[in-house]
Amino acid sequence: MKTLKYFLAVFVGIALFVACEKEFSLESGYAGMVAKGSLLDTSGNCKGIAVNGSYFTDSTLSDSNYIVVQVNIDSGGSYRIFTDTQNGFSFQDSGFIAAGVHNIKLKASGKPLSSRQTLFQVAFDTSFCSFTVSVTDNRPATYTLVSASGACTGATPNGSYASGTALNAGNTVSLAVNVTAIGNYSIRTSAVNGISFSGSGSFSTLGPQIITLQGSGTPTNTGSFTFPVTAGSSNCSFPITVTTGNPANIDPNFSDSAWSFVQGANSFRGPFFDVFDTTITNTYGLIFIGFTPTTADTLLYFGAFFPGSTIQPGTYSTNSFAAFEYTDRRDTANVKTIYSANFQTAGATTQITISSYDPATKIITGTFSGTAMNASNAPVPITNGKFRARVR
Repeated sequence: MKTLKYFLAVFVGIALFVACEKEFSLESGYAGMVAKGSLLDTSGNCKGIAVNGSYFTDSTLSDSNYIVVQVNIDSGGSYRIFTDTQNGFSFQDSGFIAAGVHNIKLKASGKPLSSRQTLFQVAFDTSFCSFTVSVTDNRPATYTLVSASGACTGATPNGSYASGTALNAGNTVSLAVNVTAIGNYSIRTSAVNGISFSGSGSFSTLGPQIITLQGSGTPTNTGSFTFPVTAGSSNCSFPITVTTGNPANIDPNFSDSAWSFVQGANSFRGPFFDVFDTTITNTYGLIFIGFTPTTADTLLYFGAFFPGSTIQPGTYSTNSFAAFEYTDRRDTANVKTIYSANFQTAGATTQITISSYDPATKIITGTFSGTAMNASNAPVPITNGKFRARVR
């Protein structure tokens, strides 16, 4: 055993000696010599410069902030590759290097002063190259959610929550957080029961603060639902209670507020007679047919066609993939188009927006606005158009 320990000690000592000898010989071999070479390729162009890390205003740079330059060393020796100082920071590296092509990491130092595209020049020997670093104000904040036993402390829901009723600006939740580094934040919960909450902004001070998350979506079922929220390494949850909504809102096809729009001083509203999907000349789309309940023969038609085989949220123009028409059919022998917009009405364009579609409930919501041609063939504004329906 003593003999084995002796040989191990000798082996380790020899290895350390060789390693030190190699380092010593590299530096001593180039003692008094300065490396010569270029940042340019054989065509005289700058080789690629890779920028690493994120750069935020008034934020001290760290080891993750550096650039990598490629340099062709003609003769080895000591080197220093550096940039000028711009916008409060710079890059540099130095040491000993052998002949050949090398990738050199230049570490950043300093603190960016302002948000802008910052141009640098890097120099080695007699060669120069330029590169740009993007400095932004989007510095992420460091903060934690205040919680106790998994529950968000002091979470305060605002507004009313009813099944079948879309959330509005009054549906918010206030949460307590503790900020340890100023900057921007963004929080979003997962969707639960058809609704979710989100919020973003920036913290300018440290310590305990209150943030507000805005609700969106439409609750589908009644009851108490738990919404988990995560911020960094912290997480908690808060409850939302959904009450029973108006049955007319659950099935909008029998509601007198399924669709509505405004034209000048006139307001129009009514239920949908039918909403269905169809394929016309190999193009998949939706057709909405509504009517005015007071006469039951003034009809609203509009539709949207999609670049695929599924209903896709988005905005569709009557110039291409949509159509809008409001028609007076009380005199079947003399049908009158009151307002219309389609690919043939060059002087009018209505935008139809599909805001949401739930394949499980087949509930679709959206808005429409723009211009349409009236009975006198003059363009008039269509505003505040809204719809909510169940696709057949």
